Amino acid sequence: MKKILIPIASVIAATFMVACGIVPGNTTANDSDSLNLDSIALGNMEFRTEQKYFTDTLTQNEVTASYTVMIDVPVSGNPQLVDSIKQWLLVRLGNPECEQTFDDEMLKQCASDYFQECDEDGLFDGLGAYFETSVTVEADTLGFVTYEVDGYDYTGGAHGMPFNYGVTFSKEDGSRMGWDIFADTTQLVPFLKEVVESYFDEVADGFTEDCLFDGVYDDFPLPYCEPWLTAEGVKFIYSAYEIAPYAAGMPSGVVPYKKIEKYLSNKAKKLLQKK
Repeated sequence: MKKILIPIASVIAATFMVACGIVPGNTTANDSDSLNLDSIALGNMEFRTEQKYFTDTLTQNEVTASYTVMIDVPVSGNPQLVDSIKQWLLVRLGNPECEQTFDDEMLKQCASDYFQECDEDGLFDGLGAYFETSVTVEADTLGFVTYEVDGYDYTGGAHGMPFNYGVTFSKEDGSRMGWDIFADTTQLVPFLKEVVESYFDEVADGFTEDCLFDGVYDDFPLPYCEPWLTAEGVKFIYSAYEIAPYAAGMPSGVVPYKKIEKYLSNKAKKLLQKK
């Protein structure tokens, strides 16, 4: 299925951008003109987004499928960064070959594709479907831009599937980061345990190993979703059913940079120096 997002998608992290120049003193009239042109150029390099919202429904056989998206689409910035984000957004929308317009016509086509898939999967024969997602900027620093994806996908049964993950882009070249945020991932288990324990301390009566599936705590896995950079630290998340029952939600948390910087890769440290 070409659905906009995949609940347990392991989708990348890390985005960065460019720095400003310095104008010398004693500028002449020509220098002033040059300064104005430079300001325009720098203004065009500033990362900016425009929020797009689209919702549509289709009813067949008295069963309704609904589709709703909210997206922060980049409208200016480093061209490499803007193009990288737009290409990634198109994949999230299930239409990687579409033109990068992100207008109502394009988003309506995405909804039509979703309804067609629902029809082919027999979801209009009694189950119905519901898809909603937001793809928004979670962090925008001098070094990187991070998007966070949040949503819910229902295609019948007792409940649907929530999904949440983040992706970080370099503002310098538009490249994305995932596990390469770290130079070494073999030492992360203590941090992951701390994240999960803190999560259950907040959402439950406290953490015990019984909160997780049998054997998970003793052989603690890396999350299926790759980590991403936030303003405060590195965020980790486990998808529904990954390490705990559905009712437990999606265990997640942010590890502050000061606690985990020892294990960061040189590329991640470089991005954070511009933060």
